This record gives sequence, C-alpha cells and structure tokens, in this order.
Amino acid sequence: MSDLEGKIARYLQECRELAGLAEGGGCWQADSIEFELLEIKGRRVIIAVRFIEIMREAPCSGIEQVDRHGCLRLELDEFGDISSTHVC
Repeated sequence: MSDLEGKIARYLQECRELAGLAEGGGCWQADSIEFELLEIKGRRVIIAVRFIEIMREAPCSGIEQVDRHGCLRLELDEFGDISSTHVC
C-alpha cells in the first residue's frame, strides 16, 4: 500500500462525507470500507468507495445491512495530506 493509500484508508475511518452516501441515515461499518483510486491529477484524487451501512429497523425487527458506494474527490495539501473531501 502506498503512502497516499494509507492516508486515504485512515481518513475514511472518520470521514463525515460518507454520511452523504449513507442514504438510510444509519452509520457505516468502519471495517467494511474499501476504496479504489480512479484518478490522480496534481493535488486532486478521485476515489470509488464502498462500505456497509448499518440501519436499525423498527423495534424487534433487527438490523439491516445495506451495501453503499459512490465517488469522493479528495483535495490534498502541499504535504500530501487530505485537506477537504467532496461527494462526486
């Protein structure tokens, strides 16, 4: 795993922008997050991301797991750290 991929993997564990892809209003399962680098241009990185959203059903109905996916655009600072994230 490259340094950039490691930074992205760590960043996604707490990335608030994943909530924009979690359509059911649940929370994401951190260990289910996977991503693929699609494009790197200068300080802009586009990734495809996949994760499982955990949603609590009505009482006694249990928990539902829903596969989610989407694209994020990451902006890097001059040190190669992620400075901002946007849902594509």
